[in-house]
Formats: sequence, structure tokens, C-alpha cells
Amino acid sequence: GEIDTRIGASVAKGLTRFVGRKNSLPALMEVWEKARSGSGQVVGIVGEAGVGKSRLLLEMKNRIPSDEFSYLEGQCLQYGENIIYGPIKDIVKTYFDIEDDDREFIIKKKVMEKTYALDDAFSESSLPVFQDFLSLKVDDEDYVKLEPQQKRERTFETIRDLFIRISQIKPLIIAVEDLHWIDRTSEEFLDYLIEWIAKSPIMLTLLYRTEYRHQWGSKTYYNRIGLDHLGAESSTELVKAMLEEGEVAPELKDLILERAAGNPLF
Repeated sequence: GEIDTRIGASVAKGLTRFVGRKNSLPALMEVWEKARSGSGQVVGIVGEAGVGKSRLLLEMKNRIPSDEFSYLEGQCLQYGENIIYGPIKDIVKTYFDIEDDDREFIIKKKVMEKTYALDDAFSESSLPVFQDFLSLKVDDEDYVKLEPQQKRERTFETIRDLFIRISQIKPLIIAVEDLHWIDRTSEEFLDYLIEWIAKSPIMLTLLYRTEYRHQWGSKTYYNRIGLDHLGAESSTELVKAMLEEGEVAPELKDLILERAAGNPLF
């Protein structure tokens, strides 16, 4: 099917009422307002597995009219540390509407049409880069002859320019899920991108667990939103929301609260 994330499966089944996070959601919306106004922002949504990082991002998106922003998302996989550009390829493929079963000439056509729609000059310079990035036959012989380091530099610059051009049409939210599993090359690209987004209407949203370490903490436009386990009051409210009607038997409530220990997923 089309669902490939846990939050996507939850949405399909039907979400429970959003509880708690009375400070976290307004803080995230504040970051969005700054980014939308042209002051690019990086925000880390940080917490243990199951505390609701993806749900918080979803709630923010649902509060913004869909015609007011563009949204691109990449997913890091548990086994993906050796998949070069893993989440970045997700994002690029999403933008170009590339399906897994698309044939090579279809992918090339989609890339050409989308890049030309942004800018003729950008299209001409970026086509060989995207062809190489997407493991297609590269039509530009001069590009093929470049050294690996030169190709890497062109790739970083081209994907950065793609994001900036998209954001000039509508403010752009880029989300990367499960950053703690990111591959080294994607991580280096994000480090590079973060240096460039401060003057663009881009909100780079990075979801990761507390053990992940990065070097952006000193940036004035980096924001950290930490999610702890729910307190007893919010946990009780969530249990009631799941059962929808009637009162929760005290012994059942106590059992759930004890076992789940404030983790919404549990």
C-alpha cells in the first residue's frame, strides 16, 4: 500500500485525541511563523521512541492551511546507516513524483519538467546532477568526467538550490524522521544545508532520539523541542480518549498508567 510510516498507519486507523504538549505545539508553531516570514529555522523534535515526535509534527501541519506551504519528508531507516543519501533521496523523489516502478525515461521526463518549471537555467545545470543522484544514465559527458569530490559538491549545491527555489514559491517544511539512524553522507548534506537556510523561508524539522549528537546547537536559528513522557493527568486523559465513552475502571486505569509509564505509544 501507500502507507510506509507508523504515523501514516495510525492516521489510517484513526488517531486518538491529541493530549498534553501544551507548550510544545505553540513552540513549534512559533518556529514556523519565523520560517514563514523568511527567517529560515532548524528545529529538533527530541524524545524517546513512542513519545509522540511524529504526532506533534502532524498536529502542527494540520493547523496550517494546506495551500500556504510545501512539505517534503525523508525517513531514516534502522538498517539505513549504509544507504548513501537515504532520506535525501526520499525527499527528492517525493518532489519529482517518482514512483518505484517508473522506468528510466519516465523519471528523466519528470525531473526535466519539474526543474524547467522552476527555472530554465537551473534545469540545464541540475539535470545531470539529478540523473546521477537517482542512479540514471547521465546524458552530459562533461559531468561524467568529473572527480567524485566535484560530483559531491555539485550534488550538495544542486539539492540546496532546489529547496531554496521551492521555498521561493511557498514556504517549505522539510522533515527528516528518525535522524539517529541517518547515513553519514546525508548527515553531511544536512550540516551543509543548515549553513544556507537562514535567509530562506525554510523550516528544517529533524526528529530524533535523545542519544543523537549534532553540531548545530550553537546556531541562533536552531530550536530544540524536547518531549518527555506524559504526566499522570495527560495519561489519564489519553486513556479516556481511547475508550471514548464511559468512565475507566480505576484498576484498569492504574494498570495502564503503570505499564505505559507515560509513553503515548505504549
